[in-house]
Amino acid sequence: MTVILPQGKQRYILTYPGTMFEMSEKDLDLDYVYRATHLHVSSYFLQKGLQPSLADIFRKAKAAGLTTSLDTNDDPEDRWSSEVQELFQYLDLLLPNEREACKLAQVDDAEQAAEILSRKVATVVVKRGSRGVLARVSKERFVAMPPKVEAIDPVGAGDSFDAGFIDEFIRGAKIEDCLAYGNIVGALSVTRPGGTEAFRDAAYRDSFLRAHPLRAETLGTAPVQP
Repeated sequence: MTVILPQGKQRYILTYPGTMFEMSEKDLDLDYVYRATHLHVSSYFLQKGLQPSLADIFRKAKAAGLTTSLDTNDDPEDRWSSEVQELFQYLDLLLPNEREACKLAQVDDAEQAAEILSRKVATVVVKRGSRGVLARVSKERFVAMPPKVEAIDPVGAGDSFDAGFIDEFIRGAKIEDCLAYGNIVGALSVTRPGGTEAFRDAAYRDSFLRAHPLRAETLGTAPVQP
């Protein structure tokens, strides 16, 4: 169960972890997982029982030919322990928001954080809300702006961006199109309350996607020299 607590411009998320803290490797059908195309893990710091096994799970996923990604989400204890970085060597994508990127890199600037993290992960995408996304692919830097929409509820926008980005990524799309589609899906998410309602209404979802076709050049996606 999760409760959103708005306070001024900040949102605080209060989560009752339930079985999330307890789930471990023995609870997973890893043979099934490794038959997939891509492995994505989120909420690293809430996966208490799974954390000790995640590096090995990612390693085996890579050995099985999967591409991989991680969205750490927030650390409720604000410790940002270095153990999470043991996973980085097995990642194709790291997808933090601006605050998370800075915490992981131990700096205060998102640009600097993206550059530092890109030394450890092939593609780093830093989500910045209405200010779009910043990506580093090796030494190449990209920025991408989302389509303009009436934002009703930002909850779930980051995870929705991840889904859109990964959908294009596993199809072999270029980084510009991955960023553009991630922004489209994230923008769709915020137009309805609750994080998932915009997707549950199939007619509305399909209409939105038709109105926002995947054209990276019209969505402000372009490489920018460091």
